[in-house]
Amino acid sequence: MDRVDLATSGLFFAWLAHDLEEYATMPGRRHPFLHALPLLPEDVRTRGMSRDQVYVALSLMGVLMAAASLDGYRTRGRSGFYQAMLYGYGMHAFMHLGSAALARGYTPGCATALPLVLPFWRFAKAALRADGVEPKSARWTIPAFPVVGVVLHGAGYLAARRWRSFTS
Repeated sequence: MDRVDLATSGLFFAWLAHDLEEYATMPGRRHPFLHALPLLPEDVRTRGMSRDQVYVALSLMGVLMAAASLDGYRTRGRSGFYQAMLYGYGMHAFMHLGSAALARGYTPGCATALPLVLPFWRFAKAALRADGVEPKSARWTIPAFPVVGVVLHGAGYLAARRWRSFTS
């Protein structure tokens, strides 16, 4: 196993370690800025996402990260899908850090953003570069990654609500 193998297969495991923090801390935690987003459902703005909603959303993201990691491993990092997910993974660390700075305190995901997400991102980019992998343009990833996150969290919210209506 060489550095490119670690960079490609490692994307999923780095995501998993980071998201274990979110699995543990995000449910029921009202983010300081959610109340200002009128498009969100009232219960999410006031109480945050439920445990079921978070589990569904992060699990859907895990499927996406696993697929990107496998595609990156298969193509030795040359896959546009893998490169976009790697880029989005690294860039989303700045959203976590910015969110914590604005909140002037802890927000889910910020504890592993600096010691885990950013170092892995830098390692993976360096490993690909050393292997001669030309990065594909990822400009569209910056606006797309938060949209993917919102869509997956929305799907988690809707799926968990639907599941609760069937089981109650």
